[in-house]
Amino acid sequence: MSRLLKGKLFFLFTFLKVAVAQNSSDSFDWSTIEPSTNLSWVDCYSQFQCARYQVPLNYSNLNDGTAALAVIKLNATVEASQYGGPIFFNPGGPGISGIDFALGNAPLMQAVLGNQFDIIGFDPRGVNFSTPNISIFRTQEERAAWLAQDIVDMNSTKEALPETWARYQAFGQLAQDRNDNNFLSFVSTDNVARDMLSMVEALGEEKLQYYGLSYGTVLGAVFSTMFPDRVGRVVLDGCLHMDGYFSNDMKFMVEDTDKAMQAFFDTCHSAGPEACAFYDSSPSQIKANLEAIYDSLRKQPLSYVSGDSFDVVTYDLLRENILEWLHAQIDFPTMAAALAELSVGNVPTISQMFPSVRITEYMIAIECADADPSTADVPQLQSEMASINSTFAGTEGLQLMTYCSGWKIHPESRFKGPVGGNTSFPLLITGSSIDLIAPWSGAIKTSSAFPGSVLLQQDSIGHAAFGSAVSSCTFQHLAAYFANGTLPEEGIVCPVDEPPFTNTSISTNSSSSSIPLLRRRY
Repeated sequence: MSRLLKGKLFFLFTFLKVAVAQNSSDSFDWSTIEPSTNLSWVDCYSQFQCARYQVPLNYSNLNDGTAALAVIKLNATVEASQYGGPIFFNPGGPGISGIDFALGNAPLMQAVLGNQFDIIGFDPRGVNFSTPNISIFRTQEERAAWLAQDIVDMNSTKEALPETWARYQAFGQLAQDRNDNNFLSFVSTDNVARDMLSMVEALGEEKLQYYGLSYGTVLGAVFSTMFPDRVGRVVLDGCLHMDGYFSNDMKFMVEDTDKAMQAFFDTCHSAGPEACAFYDSSPSQIKANLEAIYDSLRKQPLSYVSGDSFDVVTYDLLRENILEWLHAQIDFPTMAAALAELSVGNVPTISQMFPSVRITEYMIAIECADADPSTADVPQLQSEMASINSTFAGTEGLQLMTYCSGWKIHPESRFKGPVGGNTSFPLLITGSSIDLIAPWSGAIKTSSAFPGSVLLQQDSIGHAAFGSAVSSCTFQHLAAYFANGTLPEEGIVCPVDEPPFTNTSISTNSSSSSIPLLRRRY
């Protein structure tokens, strides 16, 4: 890969992570498109085409009604003789909008995978621009009031887990009571897999080409299990532990989170004070400085008011943001600068760098419906949390397990696992060596379930290979796989092009008004 192309890709990678936050998806009115069963495309968002694809809610009983999926396409830019077909993708969640992700990332994916491919994103049934929409709350005010009470770290106070458990028992009952037309029984992942197959066929294709990130690996693995003879080129990036996902045992999610945090301490120290704003004399001292910030915020949160923007920085909010920054090592300079400000009592400004996306209802409705029913009470969940050997034991997986303990809608016909089988073409399974959400062990387990699949590890810190750092080595292998089916040799570990803290545009000289911090998840 030429130095010029590598430079363009790095620019695209860093720019588009910011651009997706601008919510440009609001600039198009999806209601102007009539749903159809043949993917009738209309121009949208300047360089894209959009369609609303009609699918049955229940593939076993077509009388149960229909859903309309929002679908977006970035067209290939080659002659017809060179056309490589469509590549579908799912950015994870479950419940992250494929439309929003496409607007921010489809040009990068096409630059990496090849401009002979259409890049196709879609909002799964119930999500975002697809209709009907998963919506437990009746009004935005009701939703905002509920979400304002959410806690990220179940271990932040002794009341955090019991109160969250009680709230999500109520949430589960509310969902059941407001399950209009039994819609929530039809949003499970197996139905989304059927939707993908239907779209593949509507495009006149025989097999699926697909890139799945995070939860998108679950969708890709379920599709490959249900329709093994319809598997073309399928990449699973940032693999969850599939058995844990379907059994509601999500403790695996923090298996490597402390490793990611330690990597921040180590790379900050090795980068030096000019590159890392939170630098100190040793990694252990940097860790101690963060613990001091935690202790300070536990005792006295910091208030923030600037014009019409206001908030309170609590221990829990800082933990939430740290988990966000650990998703990509290119965000380490941002985290360092924000922590440096907090260490002297300044509150970094609320920023639009990270999107404020509503995924709570989507995630719970899909993930908890996929999983085995849970009747875990507070003592059981406290015991589960105590068994996790991580300083982040109360976050992510335990948080989701607490949410799902109150969920009551589990369609009997749903896919229950396990994933695996002989596919018509080998899967390519990739990810980061240190991933705070999907540890590399998940990739190994998933690969063992699909004979012939190949692992490609990227030596990066963050969630999934695509999202954590730029690696021309990884990009080359992905492009070769989609272009001609070439699989990398077993055991390859791809280096990243730049180590953490290479991007020092946010530095020790940054003012608090330029540093993003207060990103709320929902």
